[in-house]
Amino acid sequence: MNIKKIILSAILALSTTALAACSNSAAPTGNGELKTLRVANMTGQPDQYADYIGIEQGIFKKYGIDVQTTEFVAGINTVDSIVTGTADTGILADFAAVNRFGNTLHANTLVIFSDLASGVSTNGGLYVAPKYADNLKALNDSEGWITQIGTVIEYFNWQAQTYLGLDISKQKVVQTDSNMTSLALAKNGDASAVVATGAQGKRYEEQGWKLVASPKDIGIDVSSYLITTKDFAEKNSELLANYIKALDESVAYINSHLDESAEKIAARFGIEAEDFKSNWTQLTIKFGLSEEAAAHLSSVKDWAFANGKFPEDYNIRQFYNDKAAKVAFPERVTARLLTAYN
Repeated sequence: MNIKKIILSAILALSTTALAACSNSAAPTGNGELKTLRVANMTGQPDQYADYIGIEQGIFKKYGIDVQTTEFVAGINTVDSIVTGTADTGILADFAAVNRFGNTLHANTLVIFSDLASGVSTNGGLYVAPKYADNLKALNDSEGWITQIGTVIEYFNWQAQTYLGLDISKQKVVQTDSNMTSLALAKNGDASAVVATGAQGKRYEEQGWKLVASPKDIGIDVSSYLITTKDFAEKNSELLANYIKALDESVAYINSHLDESAEKIAARFGIEAEDFKSNWTQLTIKFGLSEEAAAHLSSVKDWAFANGKFPEDYNIRQFYNDKAAKVAFPERVTARLLTAYN
Protein backbone atom coordinates (compact mmCIF):
# COMPACT_ATOMS: atom_id res chain seq x y z
CA MET A 1 0.00 0.00 0.00
CA ASN A 2 2.70 2.39 1.02
CA ILE A 3 4.61 1.71 -2.22
CA LYS A 4 1.44 2.30 -4.27
CA LYS A 5 0.81 5.58 -2.48
CA ILE A 6 4.38 6.71 -3.09
CA ILE A 7 4.12 5.89 -6.81
CA LEU A 8 0.74 7.63 -7.11
CA SER A 9 2.08 10.73 -5.34
CA ALA A 10 5.07 10.83 -7.67
CA ILE A 11 2.83 10.58 -10.74
CA LEU A 12 0.61 13.38 -9.46
CA ALA A 13 3.64 15.54 -8.71
CA LEU A 14 5.09 15.00 -12.19
CA SER A 15 1.74 15.76 -13.81
CA THR A 16 1.38 18.98 -11.82
CA THR A 17 4.90 20.06 -12.77
CA ALA A 18 4.29 19.30 -16.42
CA LEU A 19 1.03 21.24 -16.45
CA ALA A 20 2.70 24.19 -14.74
CA ALA A 21 5.53 24.13 -17.28
CA CYS A 22 3.06 24.11 -20.16
CA SER A 23 1.11 26.95 -18.56
CA ASN A 24 4.26 29.04 -18.03
CA SER A 25 5.55 28.50 -21.58
CA ALA A 26 2.29 29.78 -23.06
CA ALA A 27 2.01 32.85 -20.83
CA PRO A 28 3.32 36.12 -22.35
CA THR A 29 5.90 37.91 -20.26
CA GLY A 30 7.45 41.35 -20.48
CA ASN A 31 7.47 42.72 -24.03
CA GLY A 32 5.78 39.53 -25.24
CA GLU A 33 2.49 41.23 -24.40
CA LEU A 34 3.27 44.12 -26.75
CA LYS A 35 2.74 44.16 -30.50
CA THR A 36 5.74 45.44 -32.41
CA LEU A 37 5.29 48.32 -34.84
CA ARG A 38 8.29 49.34 -36.95
CA VAL A 39 8.11 53.05 -37.74
CA ALA A 40 10.18 54.83 -40.39
CA ASN A 41 10.82 58.36 -39.13
CA MET A 42 11.91 61.19 -41.40
CA THR A 43 14.36 63.54 -39.73
CA GLY A 44 12.73 66.55 -38.11
CA GLN A 45 9.11 65.63 -38.83
CA PRO A 46 6.35 65.74 -36.19
CA ASP A 47 5.85 61.99 -36.04
CA GLN A 48 9.52 61.55 -35.09
CA TYR A 49 9.12 63.84 -32.10
CA ALA A 50 5.75 62.38 -31.09
CA ASP A 51 7.17 58.85 -31.35
CA TYR A 52 10.15 59.80 -29.20
CA ILE A 53 8.14 61.45 -26.45
CA GLY A 54 5.52 58.69 -26.58
CA ILE A 55 8.21 56.06 -26.07
CA GLU A 56 9.90 58.10 -23.35
CA GLN A 57 6.63 58.58 -21.48
CA GLY A 58 5.47 54.97 -21.86
CA ILE A 59 2.40 56.00 -23.85
CA PHE A 60 2.77 53.36 -26.56
CA LYS A 61 3.19 50.59 -24.01
CA LYS A 62 -0.08 51.68 -22.43
CA TYR A 63 -1.71 50.95 -25.78
CA GLY A 64 0.06 47.59 -26.10
CA ILE A 65 2.63 48.67 -28.69
CA ASP A 66 6.40 48.28 -28.83
CA VAL A 67 7.35 51.08 -31.23
CA GLN A 68 10.69 50.53 -32.95
CA THR A 69 11.90 53.54 -34.94
CA THR A 70 14.43 53.97 -37.72
CA GLU A 71 15.46 57.45 -38.86
CA PHE A 72 15.84 58.49 -42.50
CA VAL A 73 16.97 61.88 -43.81
CA ALA A 74 14.83 61.77 -46.94
CA GLY A 75 11.18 60.95 -47.56
CA ILE A 76 12.00 58.60 -50.43
CA ASN A 77 14.00 56.38 -48.06
CA THR A 78 11.11 56.35 -45.60
CA VAL A 79 8.72 55.19 -48.31
CA ASP A 80 11.13 52.61 -49.69
CA SER A 81 11.54 51.04 -46.26
CA ILE A 82 7.77 50.51 -46.06
CA VAL A 83 7.51 49.15 -49.60
CA THR A 84 10.36 46.69 -49.06
CA GLY A 85 8.95 45.52 -45.73
CA THR A 86 11.67 46.78 -43.38
CA ALA A 87 9.17 49.20 -41.78
CA ASP A 88 5.43 49.04 -41.22
CA THR A 89 4.48 52.70 -41.34
CA GLY A 90 5.84 56.21 -41.80
CA ILE A 91 5.11 59.73 -42.99
CA LEU A 92 4.53 61.10 -46.48
CA ALA A 93 4.05 64.79 -47.25
CA ASP A 94 1.47 65.97 -49.78
CA PHE A 95 3.69 66.66 -52.78
CA ALA A 96 5.73 63.49 -52.26
CA ALA A 97 2.52 61.47 -51.89
CA VAL A 98 0.94 62.58 -55.16
CA ASN A 99 4.18 61.96 -57.03
CA ARG A 100 4.71 58.54 -55.50
CA PHE A 101 1.19 57.39 -56.31
CA GLY A 102 1.32 58.95 -59.78
CA ASN A 103 4.62 57.37 -60.75
CA THR A 104 3.74 53.90 -59.42
CA LEU A 105 0.10 54.06 -60.42
CA HIS A 106 -0.39 50.47 -61.55
CA ALA A 107 2.05 48.91 -59.11
CA ASN A 108 1.32 50.91 -55.97
CA THR A 109 1.02 49.02 -52.68
CA LEU A 110 0.72 52.02 -50.35
CA VAL A 111 -2.30 53.58 -48.66
CA ILE A 112 -2.92 56.54 -46.39
CA PHE A 113 -4.50 55.46 -43.09
CA SER A 114 -4.51 58.78 -41.22
CA ASP A 115 -3.89 62.48 -41.61
CA LEU A 116 -0.96 63.71 -39.53
CA ALA A 117 -0.30 67.44 -39.70
CA SER A 118 -1.03 70.59 -41.66
CA GLY A 119 -0.31 74.23 -41.29
CA VAL A 120 0.50 77.58 -42.79
CA SER A 121 3.77 78.77 -41.33
CA THR A 122 3.57 81.95 -39.27
CA ASN A 123 7.16 82.87 -40.06
CA GLY A 124 9.49 82.64 -43.01
CA GLY A 125 8.22 82.89 -46.58
CA LEU A 126 9.82 84.05 -49.82
CA TYR A 127 13.34 85.38 -49.43
CA VAL A 128 15.34 87.06 -52.19
CA ALA A 129 18.93 88.19 -52.54
CA PRO A 130 19.28 91.87 -51.50
CA LYS A 131 19.66 93.20 -55.04
CA TYR A 132 16.19 91.91 -55.98
CA ALA A 133 14.29 93.19 -52.94
CA ASP A 134 13.19 96.41 -54.66
CA ASN A 135 12.79 94.95 -58.14
CA LEU A 136 11.12 91.52 -57.94
CA LYS A 137 10.42 91.40 -61.68
CA ALA A 138 14.19 91.15 -62.15
CA LEU A 139 13.91 87.58 -60.83
CA ASN A 140 13.09 86.64 -64.44
CA ASP A 141 16.32 85.13 -65.83
CA SER A 142 18.10 85.66 -62.49
CA GLU A 143 20.57 83.21 -60.89
CA GLY A 144 17.74 80.88 -59.94
CA TRP A 145 15.41 79.54 -57.27
CA ILE A 146 16.87 77.20 -54.68
CA THR A 147 15.10 73.89 -55.21
CA GLN A 148 15.20 70.26 -54.20
CA ILE A 149 13.89 68.48 -57.31
CA GLY A 150 11.08 66.04 -56.60
CA THR A 151 10.13 67.65 -53.30
CA VAL A 152 7.42 70.06 -52.20
CA ILE A 153 9.91 72.92 -52.68
CA GLU A 154 9.11 72.77 -56.41
CA TYR A 155 5.45 73.39 -55.60
CA PHE A 156 6.29 76.21 -53.17
CA ASN A 157 8.42 77.92 -55.80
CA TRP A 158 5.61 77.73 -58.34
CA GLN A 159 3.20 79.21 -55.80
CA ALA A 160 5.61 82.07 -55.06
CA GLN A 161 6.32 82.75 -58.74
CA THR A 162 2.60 82.80 -59.48
CA TYR A 163 1.97 85.14 -56.55
CA LEU A 164 4.61 87.57 -57.89
CA GLY A 165 3.21 87.37 -61.42
CA LEU A 166 6.54 86.20 -62.87
CA ASP A 167 7.02 84.46 -66.19
CA ILE A 168 7.33 80.83 -65.05
CA SER A 169 9.26 79.91 -68.20
CA LYS A 170 12.02 82.37 -67.31
CA GLN A 171 12.68 81.02 -63.82
CA LYS A 172 15.90 79.08 -63.41
CA VAL A 173 16.40 76.28 -60.90
CA VAL A 174 19.39 75.86 -58.59
CA GLN A 175 19.39 72.28 -57.33
CA THR A 176 20.50 71.59 -53.76
CA ASP A 177 20.57 68.53 -51.55
CA SER A 178 20.43 69.99 -48.03
CA ASN A 179 19.67 73.07 -45.98
CA MET A 180 23.39 73.61 -45.43
CA THR A 181 24.10 73.60 -49.15
CA SER A 182 21.19 75.98 -49.73
CA LEU A 183 22.61 78.49 -47.27
CA ALA A 184 26.00 78.24 -48.94
CA LEU A 185 24.38 79.10 -52.30
CA ALA A 186 22.76 82.15 -50.71
CA LYS A 187 25.98 83.27 -49.08
CA ASN A 188 28.01 82.94 -52.29
CA GLY A 189 25.52 84.75 -54.50
CA ASP A 190 24.77 81.66 -56.58
CA ALA A 191 20.98 81.89 -56.20
CA SER A 192 18.36 84.61 -56.21
CA ALA A 193 15.30 83.34 -54.36
CA VAL A 194 14.13 80.69 -51.92
CA VAL A 195 10.99 79.73 -50.06
CA ALA A 196 11.87 78.88 -46.47
CA THR A 197 9.65 78.42 -43.45
CA GLY A 198 10.18 77.90 -39.75
CA ALA A 199 13.66 78.22 -38.29
CA GLN A 200 15.33 77.95 -41.71
CA GLY A 201 14.00 81.38 -42.69
CA LYS A 202 16.07 83.00 -39.96
CA ARG A 203 19.21 81.53 -41.49
CA TYR A 204 18.59 83.38 -44.77
CA GLU A 205 18.00 86.63 -42.92
CA GLU A 206 21.41 86.14 -41.32
CA GLN A 207 22.84 86.01 -44.87
CA GLY A 208 21.28 89.39 -45.63
CA TRP A 209 18.42 88.03 -47.74
CA LYS A 210 15.14 89.94 -47.63
CA LEU A 211 11.69 88.60 -46.82
CA VAL A 212 9.28 89.82 -49.50
CA ALA A 213 6.20 87.62 -48.98
CA SER A 214 4.81 85.56 -46.12
CA PRO A 215 3.62 81.94 -46.42
CA LYS A 216 0.05 83.20 -46.03
CA ASP A 217 0.58 85.66 -48.91
CA ILE A 218 1.90 82.89 -51.12
CA GLY A 219 -0.72 80.35 -50.07
CA ILE A 220 1.62 77.72 -48.66
CA ASP A 221 -0.25 75.02 -46.77
CA VAL A 222 1.70 71.83 -46.10
CA SER A 223 0.01 68.60 -45.11
CA SER A 224 1.46 65.22 -44.18
CA TYR A 225 -0.06 61.78 -43.86
CA LEU A 226 0.64 58.41 -42.28
CA ILE A 227 1.07 55.57 -44.74
CA THR A 228 1.41 51.81 -44.75
CA THR A 229 0.89 49.02 -47.25
CA LYS A 230 -2.57 47.85 -48.31
CA ASP A 231 -1.88 44.41 -46.88
CA PHE A 232 -0.67 45.71 -43.51
CA ALA A 233 -3.64 48.07 -43.20
CA GLU A 234 -6.10 45.26 -43.84
CA LYS A 235 -4.48 42.82 -41.41
CA ASN A 236 -3.52 45.26 -38.63
CA SER A 237 -6.28 47.85 -38.39
CA GLU A 238 -6.53 47.52 -34.59
CA LEU A 239 -2.77 47.95 -34.16
CA LEU A 240 -2.76 51.04 -36.39
CA ALA A 241 -5.79 52.41 -34.55
CA ASN A 242 -3.99 52.05 -31.23
CA TYR A 243 -0.89 53.65 -32.74
CA ILE A 244 -2.70 56.82 -33.81
CA LYS A 245 -4.52 57.00 -30.48
CA ALA A 246 -1.15 56.79 -28.73
CA LEU A 247 0.31 59.41 -31.09
CA ASP A 248 -2.63 61.67 -30.30
CA GLU A 249 -1.88 61.35 -26.60
CA SER A 250 1.83 61.93 -27.19
CA VAL A 251 1.09 65.13 -29.12
CA ALA A 252 -1.17 66.29 -26.29
CA TYR A 253 1.66 65.64 -23.83
CA ILE A 254 4.12 67.70 -25.88
CA ASN A 255 1.62 70.56 -26.13
CA SER A 256 0.99 70.61 -22.40
CA HIS A 257 4.68 70.17 -21.50
CA LEU A 258 6.21 72.17 -24.36
CA ASP A 259 9.32 73.51 -22.63
CA GLU A 260 10.15 70.16 -21.03
CA SER A 261 9.57 68.28 -24.29
CA ALA A 262 11.62 70.80 -26.28
CA GLU A 263 14.61 70.29 -23.99
CA LYS A 264 14.38 66.51 -24.30
CA ILE A 265 14.01 66.67 -28.07
CA ALA A 266 16.90 69.13 -28.34
CA ALA A 267 19.15 66.81 -26.35
CA ARG A 268 18.13 63.79 -28.40
CA PHE A 269 18.05 65.19 -31.94
CA GLY A 270 20.36 68.21 -31.86
CA ILE A 271 17.73 70.79 -32.82
CA GLU A 272 17.67 74.02 -30.83
CA ALA A 273 14.84 73.95 -28.29
CA GLU A 274 13.51 77.32 -29.46
CA ASP A 275 13.61 76.20 -33.09
CA PHE A 276 11.63 73.09 -32.21
CA LYS A 277 9.00 75.11 -30.39
CA SER A 278 8.77 77.60 -33.27
CA ASN A 279 8.26 74.83 -35.82
CA TRP A 280 5.98 72.70 -33.66
CA THR A 281 3.54 75.44 -32.71
CA GLN A 282 2.91 76.29 -36.37
CA LEU A 283 1.42 72.84 -36.98
CA THR A 284 -2.12 71.61 -36.62
CA ILE A 285 -1.76 67.95 -35.76
CA LYS A 286 -4.94 65.93 -36.02
CA PHE A 287 -5.36 62.23 -36.63
CA GLY A 288 -8.26 60.80 -38.61
CA LEU A 289 -9.22 61.34 -42.27
CA SER A 290 -10.76 64.74 -42.92
CA GLU A 291 -12.37 65.93 -46.14
CA GLU A 292 -10.31 69.11 -45.92
CA ALA A 293 -7.04 67.16 -45.96
CA ALA A 294 -8.23 64.90 -48.79
CA ALA A 295 -9.32 67.91 -50.88
CA HIS A 296 -5.95 69.58 -50.31
CA LEU A 297 -4.15 66.46 -51.50
CA SER A 298 -6.35 66.32 -54.60
CA SER A 299 -5.49 69.92 -55.47
CA VAL A 300 -1.75 69.25 -55.16
CA LYS A 301 -2.18 66.19 -57.37
CA ASP A 302 -3.95 68.29 -60.02
CA TRP A 303 -1.02 70.74 -60.13
CA ALA A 304 1.56 67.96 -60.29
CA PHE A 305 -0.20 66.25 -63.20
CA ALA A 306 -0.62 69.53 -65.07
CA ASN A 307 3.10 70.16 -64.67
CA GLY A 308 4.21 66.78 -65.97
CA LYS A 309 5.27 65.12 -62.73
CA PHE A 310 3.64 61.83 -63.80
CA PRO A 311 2.20 60.63 -67.11
CA GLU A 312 -1.36 59.61 -66.22
CA ASP A 313 -4.05 61.39 -64.21
CA TYR A 314 -5.75 59.52 -61.37
CA ASN A 315 -8.10 59.93 -58.41
CA ILE A 316 -5.96 60.01 -55.29
CA ARG A 317 -8.94 59.14 -53.11
CA GLN A 318 -8.52 55.52 -54.14
CA PHE A 319 -5.29 55.26 -52.15
CA TYR A 320 -6.77 55.32 -48.66
CA ASN A 321 -7.69 52.73 -46.07
CA ASP A 322 -10.03 54.13 -43.41
CA LYS A 323 -10.39 51.11 -41.12
CA ALA A 324 -7.92 52.21 -38.42
CA ALA A 325 -9.15 55.82 -38.40
CA LYS A 326 -12.76 54.68 -38.04
CA VAL A 327 -11.81 52.55 -35.03
CA ALA A 328 -9.66 55.23 -33.36
CA PHE A 329 -11.53 58.44 -34.18
CA PRO A 330 -14.79 57.72 -36.02
CA GLU A 331 -15.99 61.29 -35.57
CA ARG A 332 -12.90 62.56 -37.43
CA VAL A 333 -13.45 60.47 -40.57
CA THR A 334 -15.21 62.84 -42.98
CA ALA A 335 -13.19 62.32 -46.18
CA ARG A 336 -15.20 61.24 -49.23
CA LEU A 337 -13.15 58.28 -50.39
CA LEU A 338 -13.60 55.74 -53.15
CA THR A 339 -15.38 53.12 -51.08
CA ALA A 340 -14.39 50.26 -53.37
CA TYR A 341 -10.85 50.55 -52.04
CA ASN A 342 -11.65 50.72 -48.31
